[in-house]
Amino acid sequence: MKLLRILLVLCLIQGCNEMEIKMLSNGSDVKVALRELQSQKKFIEDLDLFYPGAPDELSRVAAEKTINSVLLKLIESSSDNLTEKEFWLTLEVAAKQLGNMDSEEMDRGLSYMEEIMDIYKIESSDGRLNEWRYGFEPSSH
Repeated sequence: MKLLRILLVLCLIQGCNEMEIKMLSNGSDVKVALRELQSQKKFIEDLDLFYPGAPDELSRVAAEKTINSVLLKLIESSSDNLTEKEFWLTLEVAAKQLGNMDSEEMDRGLSYMEEIMDIYKIESSDGRLNEWRYGFEPSSH
């Protein structure tokens, strides 16, 4: 009976730990989509998004390098699975870099992050994108 209780407790603990670590598929289909996005010229005028384009080529290239570094890190991930925590930390580094640029580049950079989320089939950032953009989650105020 005592052994059964110990096993039950261990199973509960293991189950809780598994719920905390969410894994994202990072297989070949995801990496193909990431490479496709990486190959595109970024931060150019996009009237559908009301984005006028970067103010100059130097700014455009700097912003593009920021997004491409995220894509490269995700592509070069050695495993076929990536923790959700690793994913968000990678994007957060880029968001901090974009925060030093014009607000239009920050906004456009976050829309690229949404494209990356779509590739991973992530429906919500749980307020992270708003937090990175505005410093708080606007819907909670």
